[in-house]
Amino acid sequence: MPLNEASGYLTRQNGHRLYWERHGTFGAEPVFFLHGGPGGCCSRQHLGFFDLRHFDVILLDQRGCGRSRPHGQRRHNNSRLCVQDIEALRLHFGLEQISLLGISWGSWLAIQYQQQYRCALRKTTLVSIFVPFPANVRTFDRAINAALQVAGSGSSRSLYHKLDQGSEDQQRQAAMQWLQATLGLNGQSMPTEVLARFTDQEAIRAVRLELHYHLNRYFFSQADENLSLSSDTLVIQGVKDTYGMSSLRWLRQRQFVEARLLRAGHNAFEPAVLDAVRHALRRD
Repeated sequence: MPLNEASGYLTRQNGHRLYWERHGTFGAEPVFFLHGGPGGCCSRQHLGFFDLRHFDVILLDQRGCGRSRPHGQRRHNNSRLCVQDIEALRLHFGLEQISLLGISWGSWLAIQYQQQYRCALRKTTLVSIFVPFPANVRTFDRAINAALQVAGSGSSRSLYHKLDQGSEDQQRQAAMQWLQATLGLNGQSMPTEVLARFTDQEAIRAVRLELHYHLNRYFFSQADENLSLSSDTLVIQGVKDTYGMSSLRWLRQRQFVEARLLRAGHNAFEPAVLDAVRHALRRD
């Protein structure tokens, strides 16, 4: 069967339009790819996880993200609505069942989707996971605020205030400070001049959206404490990823979770993680 490509927008309520791309072999196993963030986006690089001869891959820019419009929109933007968007796109394509591949923040959306629409799922693969349970978010918040204070950048809340109400220059500086701090927590860095070129208006809106989620504790609810995962769920997790490992422990306190642990960090494009994902998705 030939490889195919298509793209378009799905109009949702409250003014949101979701950008999607479809790649691979239409009619093969459909897999929705859920990107990280909040505030991230999909790219063709993410197709590297898949053998496109065996999958019908749907890339979705979550609401307010990437090429979805309005970009950076915070109104009517929360995890519950993002999960409903996945279901709406499944129905739009007329797919009876789908599989999910969720990376980082996308892993939490995949878990949330599974809670509501389990009958619509075949398999779920969670990579470099992030579960925003309260203790995990508090630990991350303390770490990020400590990094910001060391750099003389204030706090996550003060940065959000600047991103929301500051001048154009203040917004740009606040976005750069947040990006520097988050990169540092993941053991990464970016030269200042490179970061400055990267931090355009689109990046500023993406950071503002990320902080919208962070300061709202990622919209984690009491009902999330009692979640359960289906037996067709696999976690691929790097042991050097602090928040991913605490997320895995939290899940395992609730039930058995099949997990493949790797000597890797949070970056899903690390060779060990990328190879493990490709192996897990292999359909020979």
